[in-house]
Amino acid sequence: MDGKTPVDNGDEQHEQEAAERRRERRRLIGQLLIDWSPVLAGVANLVVQHLS
Repeated sequence: MDGKTPVDNGDEQHEQEAAERRRERRRLIGQLLIDWSPVLAGVANLVVQHLS
């Protein structure tokens, strides 16, 4: 009751918000990889053909 509880709750809320931002970032990165996978595969194929 010396004022520590609100600070702890605030820290917990910030941690939850940070975790949500990390999850959203992972979803975005995953979606970008899925969207760009044909392009990346084509580039990799060209590199392999060029080096062969």
